Amino acid sequence: MSYRNILSLLLIGAALAACQPLPQPFQPEVKGRAVNPLMRPIGETSLFVAPVAGLPAEQGARLAQSLADALAEQEVPASNDARSVLSSTLTVSLAPQGSQTVWRWSKQSPDKSVQSGGDRPLGIAIDRLDAGDEGAIKQAAAAMAAAIAAKLNEDTAGVLAQAKQPRLSVLECDGAPGDGNRSLRQALREILILTGQPPVADPAQADYLIACHVKVWADGPNSERVAIEWALMTNDGRRLGEVKQGNRIPRGQLAQAWGNTAHIIAEGGWQGLSKILETQQRPTLPPKPARS
Repeated sequence: MSYRNILSLLLIGAALAACQPLPQPFQPEVKGRAVNPLMRPIGETSLFVAPVAGLPAEQGARLAQSLADALAEQEVPASNDARSVLSSTLTVSLAPQGSQTVWRWSKQSPDKSVQSGGDRPLGIAIDRLDAGDEGAIKQAAAAMAAAIAAKLNEDTAGVLAQAKQPRLSVLECDGAPGDGNRSLRQALREILILTGQPPVADPAQADYLIACHVKVWADGPNSERVAIEWALMTNDGRRLGEVKQGNRIPRGQLAQAWGNTAHIIAEGGWQGLSKILETQQRPTLPPKPARS
């Protein structure tokens, strides 16, 4: 049976403060949900990449940016310019070792726990990185990202196996203006990480898939309607239920960067999706034997 959970889409933040207020019926809901720690602004990432040590400042910052991009391609949400109190911090350092270059990394989580990797050969002369060679920077970032992601994914797999939780994969969103498709998907992935259910990168390895579709249309000269539908599906694409959100917003509000709005929407969507998932995970009791 399809499970449908209708949730109000709550749009708040600095950008909205300068626009017309939302209708009054939405305000109590915002106040009631603001105490949830998942509502705190956490930017768009769960991993902040600090400038790489051992290089001139400009080159260290450029390598950090390339590393963040390379990690994102490995399904590790990362940024070199967005962080918060809930972000983990990734530090990387380089050092010459004879004619070779070695590097090491360390990730500190908000709870102060640390993951790290020992010295590794980079295979790229540090002089090329010092000089700002773009090809060398991208090559180094790709190698670093592959090693770091492999370790983080290995730890994630261990957590999933230990907890015996269903494996979830968040598909690409579609239909959103601005950077909404990327931001909504990334925000939901962050929420899964924060709730101890880190998503798997390969949908083929997941038990359940999460899809998201957005539609925005004109509702007047200065307003628009936005509708968002999240769907929980089986690995073969069969829908198990949907969560629908909708609201009236100032025109063009979502045409650029969604920022923390994406996280608020994703948090509301996950409330409904988790209930659908919980229903699916309940054990089915065998039928009672017929009386003779």
